[in-house]
Amino acid sequence: MRYEHERASEHSVALRNCGRIDPRDLNAYIAECHGYSGLERALGLGREGVIAKLRSSGLQGRGGAGYLAAAKWQICHDAEGEEKYAVCNAVDADPRARTARLLLGGDPYSVLEGLLIGAYAVGAAHCFVCINTEYTGELTVLQEALEALRERGLLGSGILESEFSCDIAIKEIAGSLVAGEETALLQALEGKQLLPYRRSVYPAVRGLYGKPTLVNSAETLANVSAIFQEHPAVTGPGGLAGGGCGTKVVTVFGGVSGSCTLEVPLGTTIAAVTEAAEGVPLSDLDLKAVQFGGPTGVFLAGSGLQTPITYEALQEAGAAMGSASVEMFGGDRCAVEMARDVMLYLERQSCGKCVSCREVTYQLADMLSDIAESKGEAKDMEMIGELCEFMRSNSICGLGKSAAAPVLSSIELFAGDYDAHIKDKRCPSTST
Repeated sequence: MRYEHERASEHSVALRNCGRIDPRDLNAYIAECHGYSGLERALGLGREGVIAKLRSSGLQGRGGAGYLAAAKWQICHDAEGEEKYAVCNAVDADPRARTARLLLGGDPYSVLEGLLIGAYAVGAAHCFVCINTEYTGELTVLQEALEALRERGLLGSGILESEFSCDIAIKEIAGSLVAGEETALLQALEGKQLLPYRRSVYPAVRGLYGKPTLVNSAETLANVSAIFQEHPAVTGPGGLAGGGCGTKVVTVFGGVSGSCTLEVPLGTTIAAVTEAAEGVPLSDLDLKAVQFGGPTGVFLAGSGLQTPITYEALQEAGAAMGSASVEMFGGDRCAVEMARDVMLYLERQSCGKCVSCREVTYQLADMLSDIAESKGEAKDMEMIGELCEFMRSNSICGLGKSAAAPVLSSIELFAGDYDAHIKDKRCPSTST
């Protein structure tokens, strides 16, 4: 995978140090990147002061939901209980979005500093970093970083000669879409099967081992350390503290230029990101559609490509931030086959706990395969709609609730492709 740092260097926040320093060199992080000045500032503010500063930044969690980070921290801070946990979800649930991999392999200290700031704010003495099992190189970098922090007195008892004591452990998690669900991740941390559960309260109130637990993504925590270091990208006119919206790490793939990861200002349109990745104007790209937000994301085309990448604008467009990945599909692709391929993947990713998700992804994959082979019937379209609604209404986790989105959006955008397969018994992408 090709990662692009330079294109976003002037406003990089999460990726600000990637490619700039040796990720294994704690001294370089401290000397050149103001490392752990953010934690020192946080310790001076006190727990309530930390949350107040985070609130004033307006930082939205950089996971799929965009929940205000300070609100989550406040809930965990206020939750009753002497024992609390803080968790960094650095599992890339979407196999083609490598944000966590890039951060842990290229700048682990900014993530770890953000995690420690969060732990201090909520009163947690035990932290975990969850990382994909297959990320062996990044795992080594992370292990070396933790050891260096302990040797420097930045982990363990009396951090920075304060009363704050905390340690961080690593938990390897098999990469899957379900790992993006907080409750499933906490189950895995407890040594249980990676399965989501229906929650009556947020993990911030009752999470790991039934204790209040703060869970944030690696990208969120990298933003946290930048905020408390008062990095220029944060304090400048376009930064969070300067009245801007901040940035988002986006991965683009499927085009002629291969895959790349960019950090762009929130509010950048999907079209602009696609153009930046390919290096040519949108008009020069033979695009049928893009799928935004990962395997459960919607397909967008035409005016939909002008959607700004913000949590609010995406929701208004019927989309979601998800993994913030952009998959490009050329003009010669068949929408039925696109939807079928996505559903076949989601069927394999379903954990199987919910009957609605387990059975409906199977049925949809089967029905879409029949339609793609021109064996479908008109009545199948009505059944697909009913199955999608059943799965959305009855699934426990976000995977099942959003798995119908790519199918429904492809039908809405490209009804003609479905008609060609069902009525004319031909595939429009191969017909002359």
